[in-house]
Amino acid sequence: MILKSNYKKFYSLECEQIVLACLILYNYSWNDIYNFLIIEDFYFKNHKIIFSIILELLNSNIDFDMNLIYNKLKYYKNFDFLNYLNFLIQKLPNPSNISFYACIIHNMFILRNIIFIMNKFLINISSKEDLNLSLLLNEIELNIFNANKNHINKKNELVTIESVINNYMSNNIVENDILSTGFRDLDLIFNGGINKGDLIIIAGRPSIGKTSFSLNLIQNISNFYNIPSIIFSMEMSANQLFIKILSSMIDKDRNVIVNDLLKKNLNIDNILFNKICSMKIFIDESPNVNILKIYSKCKSIIREQGEVGLILIDYLQLMSSFSINHSQNRVFEISEISRSLKCLAKEFNIPIIAISQLNRNLELRNNKRPLISDLRESGSIEQDADIIIFIYKEENHNSIENKEKIEIIIGKHRNGPIGKIFLNFYNSKSRFTDF
Repeated sequence: MILKSNYKKFYSLECEQIVLACLILYNYSWNDIYNFLIIEDFYFKNHKIIFSIILELLNSNIDFDMNLIYNKLKYYKNFDFLNYLNFLIQKLPNPSNISFYACIIHNMFILRNIIFIMNKFLINISSKEDLNLSLLLNEIELNIFNANKNHINKKNELVTIESVINNYMSNNIVENDILSTGFRDLDLIFNGGINKGDLIIIAGRPSIGKTSFSLNLIQNISNFYNIPSIIFSMEMSANQLFIKILSSMIDKDRNVIVNDLLKKNLNIDNILFNKICSMKIFIDESPNVNILKIYSKCKSIIREQGEVGLILIDYLQLMSSFSINHSQNRVFEISEISRSLKCLAKEFNIPIIAISQLNRNLELRNNKRPLISDLRESGSIEQDADIIIFIYKEENHNSIENKEKIEIIIGKHRNGPIGKIFLNFYNSKSRFTDF
């Protein structure tokens, strides 16, 4: 078992002294570390006290020196702060290196935090005879996830308008941040495509084509941009998804494909077959999916492939909350999940598509055209989502040659207009095409 005495491996006395000395002698150096260094990062109690006084003076927006700091420290009788402050400033640190030393302090804090987490679970494991392994693993993941969320973020929190304009002008940031859906009219209403960092909700009545439409989006984007995508399917197996994808790509009835596969008589053009095999689509078919698992899988794919381009979740209401002490209120849980998905989309800078169910109350209305209020256990879904898409078909609509006219309703579009378009849907082939 790891003991607290071993923490000496995970702190740096000299780094803490240098950072404090920099702040005392060069108040402006705080600008280089303000967005990640906090009191808890320091290991030594006396350093925490000095740093807290420095923060207090910085927040007062006044210039300060050692004497001003000591005036606030002199009330602490159990330590000779005057001599210690004199000792610190004699180090004469270079303020340009403060970020380097502050990063070391912060990283050491993260390591100590991980040791504390592991110690806690080792104690729990050794003191209990019957353990709920699933609950234990979820709790470990949650604690590590929270420690990771608090890890250092070197990006500045504030961005100037000038820098944004320069990015637009020099790096074509608009083009790089937009992914074409592969559907002509949908791209028009989305001003070119969906944006990286967007949370996209796709909803509709049962058996309307939600999964097929979402898979078509995944196929189009993955093929065109050659980027890895992950599908979290809590309802359908990987084999069932494969049949849908294959049917759509080779434009062939799903039942015919299944029969041909069983008879080992499926003929596919070599070029198309190689294209299908080269698609970077990864499927997780486990029934229990939460935010922690999605985060972990994304990190794993990034290590293997270098990036993740798109995530599909089928479907939102089947996800479990990652909170250990979650509320019994399912609306609250779904709100927590949708907010976390939006945060993940921003963190990884990728679109996340989540399929959602609709409330049963919709079936009681004469007009079955869905509204945002029809989202099941909606909570804050409508606030968190950047785009909400409803798939709708008139009840009296007759299909022609297995082709159905489907209405794609844009119920919410944070960065553009709402409206509707029409697509052709070949249900037996899981295939959508431009109308």
